[in-house]
Amino acid sequence: MDDLRQQRYMTLVEQILCCVRGQEMPVLQRYPDLLDAGLLAVMGQYADRLESQGNGNAGWLRQVAAGLAQALGLGENSSSSTSSRDGAAFLMKIVQLIGQTGRDRGQVYECFRVNVGRLDEALLSALPTVFAGLIQRNNPSIIAAVFNEFGNLIQQFPLGSRILNLEMGIVAYEQALQVYTCDAFPEDWAGTQNNLATAYTNRIRGERADNLEQAIMAYQQALQVYTCDAFPEDWAGTQNNLANAYLYRICGDRANNLEQAIVTYEQALQVRTRDAFPQQWAETQNNLATAYKNRIRGDRADNLEQAITAYEQVLQVRTRDAFPQQWAETQNNLATAYWKRIRGDRAQNLEDAITAYKQVLQVRTRAAFPEDWAMTQNNLANAYSNRIRRERADNLEQAITAYQQALQVYTRVAFPEQWAGTQNNLASAYSNRIRGEQADNLEQAIMAYQQALQVRTRDAFPQQWAETQNNLAFAYWKRIQGDRAQNLEDAITSYQRALEIRTREAFPTECRQTARNLGNLYFEQQAWSEAENAFTSALSAAEVLYQSCLLLDSKAAELANTADLPRLTAYTLARIGKLQTAIEVLEQGRARGLSESLNRDRANLTQLQQTCPELYTEYQDITQQLRNLENRDRDRMVSTDRDRVPEDLTQTMTKLRQKLDQTIAQIRQVPSYEDFLTPTQWKDIAIALRQDNPLVYLVTTPNGSMVLIVTVDVIEVLWLDDLTETQLIDLLNQTWFAAYNQSQTDRQAWYDAIDTTTRQLWDALMGPLVQKLQDLGFERITLIPTGYLSLLPLHATWTEDESKPTGRRYAFDDIHITYAPNAKSLTAAQTIAVGEASLLENRIQPNSILAIDNPTQDLPNSEREVNAAIASFPQHTVLRQTEATVEAVQLQLPKAAIVHFSCHGTANLNEPLNSGLVMTDGLLTLKDIFALNLAETGGIRLTILSACETGLIGTENADETISLPTGLLQAGVAAVIASLWSVSDLSTMLLLTRFYDFWRIEGLEIDQALHQAQQWVRDTTNREKADYFKTFLPATAGVKAPAAIAQDLFRSLILKRPNERDFAHPFHWAAFSYTGV
Repeated sequence: MDDLRQQRYMTLVEQILCCVRGQEMPVLQRYPDLLDAGLLAVMGQYADRLESQGNGNAGWLRQVAAGLAQALGLGENSSSSTSSRDGAAFLMKIVQLIGQTGRDRGQVYECFRVNVGRLDEALLSALPTVFAGLIQRNNPSIIAAVFNEFGNLIQQFPLGSRILNLEMGIVAYEQALQVYTCDAFPEDWAGTQNNLATAYTNRIRGERADNLEQAIMAYQQALQVYTCDAFPEDWAGTQNNLANAYLYRICGDRANNLEQAIVTYEQALQVRTRDAFPQQWAETQNNLATAYKNRIRGDRADNLEQAITAYEQVLQVRTRDAFPQQWAETQNNLATAYWKRIRGDRAQNLEDAITAYKQVLQVRTRAAFPEDWAMTQNNLANAYSNRIRRERADNLEQAITAYQQALQVYTRVAFPEQWAGTQNNLASAYSNRIRGEQADNLEQAIMAYQQALQVRTRDAFPQQWAETQNNLAFAYWKRIQGDRAQNLEDAITSYQRALEIRTREAFPTECRQTARNLGNLYFEQQAWSEAENAFTSALSAAEVLYQSCLLLDSKAAELANTADLPRLTAYTLARIGKLQTAIEVLEQGRARGLSESLNRDRANLTQLQQTCPELYTEYQDITQQLRNLENRDRDRMVSTDRDRVPEDLTQTMTKLRQKLDQTIAQIRQVPSYEDFLTPTQWKDIAIALRQDNPLVYLVTTPNGSMVLIVTVDVIEVLWLDDLTETQLIDLLNQTWFAAYNQSQTDRQAWYDAIDTTTRQLWDALMGPLVQKLQDLGFERITLIPTGYLSLLPLHATWTEDESKPTGRRYAFDDIHITYAPNAKSLTAAQTIAVGEASLLENRIQPNSILAIDNPTQDLPNSEREVNAAIASFPQHTVLRQTEATVEAVQLQLPKAAIVHFSCHGTANLNEPLNSGLVMTDGLLTLKDIFALNLAETGGIRLTILSACETGLIGTENADETISLPTGLLQAGVAAVIASLWSVSDLSTMLLLTRFYDFWRIEGLEIDQALHQAQQWVRDTTNREKADYFKTFLPATAGVKAPAAIAQDLFRSLILKRPNERDFAHPFHWAAFSYTGV
């Protein structure tokens, strides 16, 4: 049947349904060329769909079809086709034909085709009566075999009423089972039970949930006979079918059903091997992949990778040439897995999905496979709706076009469930549409959602109903027309309805989405208590998802999806006065990977070792194995095959995680360890607090910003409503990043961007904070910026001040500022810095240093900088140029107290594990640093990263602060000096040479020494800098650096501009910051 003719059939049936009763024949007569068996088939399919949704027009349409069949001569004795007598006579003819032809379907199907109008309720009603009569006059087992075969034939017949065909199949099987008892005919009984179950799986009449339960019960009965030993092939086929029923089961827990499906598919594959049964193996493997694609439990990213791998394996058997239909099915499924994929580049995944869907449509044409064509068009539209590459407006238009094409086949009458799903998707595209009037787009979206909900009812399709309720809520929230207050009420109601189904336990991903949406709505309306409840639900669901992750990149993906939830929740909690809880939430959502590693690997287990030595040893053994596995996982994440996870890695990780959970539970039974490795609580944060050095959390949200100043005695809050997240993002994108990306070719534009950004942030953020801190009497703070604020040199924000040498006053002129990822990292750093005996006294003054000097041999000032660094250390090890290999550095690091890297650095913002320091033979990467366990040998007091971009964090999830400094803190370093951008070689050398002078010669604290050195570079004139190096202190008299530096400065600067401050701009000094203690 060609594409155009199929469409014309559909159009004609729609006209019949819309016409006045009694006028259907005149309508039909206007299209004489369409009056044939094909039209009858389409009318039967429409009638099926109408009946499935309880529409009374189904019976009337069948009557019209029967009348048409009689008029066309396509039925025998059509005028009495509804009578039981004719039904019985026609059934007898079919029975005789099946008995004569055996399993030759061709003749039977031809009989069905020419008598399609007689495949009706009368035939269905005749089945029990005819069967009862036949078994009295004939061998019952032969009649049972014929009825079983009739059931197989009729339920697979493509014409007529799909609903009635399945009903006849079910009744026929039930008749056969009166003879085929388990005792008398065990094999035939099992085969018929399997067939009956398949018919119930596909049944349209009745409740879908009940039908699937009937199917499961029948499959399980079949398996009582079809054992693996006695009937391995039949057993495997029935296991596959049973798994299908579990895959789509509605009753019971959805997660449990999917787990049962996976186990059952895997059992089937024990027999259905690729070598022995390649086609059946491909079928089950395809189904197993679909179960993994939809799986709720386990690592979501890993589940999708398993699905992709399985689909790709299937396609090795289901090739396009040999099995085009099956190839298209699996290719479509593979495309959907790529669309949902978490690992890999999101933009490329969507491109791969689009390409695969387009390939599928070369086989699934509208003419040949209209229903499959419509499904793939809908899927392709989904991919376009989410597409990242190319113009967003164009992508949405393509999505809308594809949805509309799908709806030409997916009509409400013919395919109500699919029609509703596509209507929902089309509505979402309109809701996000860029072109056209936004108000009109939203009205179209709302109308389409409401239409979808007429089919997607809560009783029939609870999961889909909740999805559409969530989407409808968003459209009402953003609606322009209508009463604003009523729109918001409607939005809230729909979100709340969706959450009745989308619970944390059943659908954690969807729960997080809807609860977050509801929280955002309340947040926008400043309904703080309601927002807190919604955000708390969203965080609870996010925790379920996070805890299900095994691998590091899966955890990172879940944290990225959770994104701003902790910040929004903390802001909301602070608004209602729950300040301690707000800080707990911020800490739990800030640098979580770092905190978990520190908690796990540096837990104080001294008492446990004494009281429960075996438990202590078991814990240490498990955590060491986990560290080894994590290092292996990081190796995988930076490899070219990063998206393929070795099966043994996930299996071993799963077992170790289970063992660790059991061991932790045992440790919590030991007195004083009741809270061992529980989420961060206020008492954990309080350990990091110092009397004169508050922790200051900075939070930016769509409603404004918040500062929490946490002291030993009190928590102060500062509200900054004028700095919103949107304003910050605009500042970053339009000013900061735009200039940074061109900083190597347009240095002045980068200078200007630094000035503009830091000046604006003074007014909006740091100026009010500095004033507040001065009012409170504080002179120093530890800053914990969250979100995108983590990317900026907040200590270098400024305002005009003519009393200063540069005409500017910077934030760190008034308040001494250091940084930390979170409070937990400070506590760990303090332990390294001052030893286990005391966190306040006995400060260690290390006297040995490891220096890495110019591994790439292209930094002219590196040797001078390193010589200045080692000058005041009696013990020093220097790896110069070619000596500085990755392996040599790794061997020396555990022996060092102070480490100074003078080299190139590189920041990979998209893949931060590949950020690193350039050695002579390659990168010492963040991955390598994570593998170090420096804390085991006492840790390193300070690491100076005199290299470019060493302080930059990954941008995918700024709150996770994945960077070289956090990696070093995790490895066992107490403090890190690092840079946010590529800095001049000369200015860096000046800064760090003076830093060592302030620290080692003048005796300042390390962080104070950096502070003073930055001010010195900024404020002194060119002549003052040269004079300093000429009169360098006697302690460094044997070092050649001072005289050489002075000579260079004299030549390049002083002769030309002796009284200028050529290093005053923050570009030269503000990139460096101090992280840790």
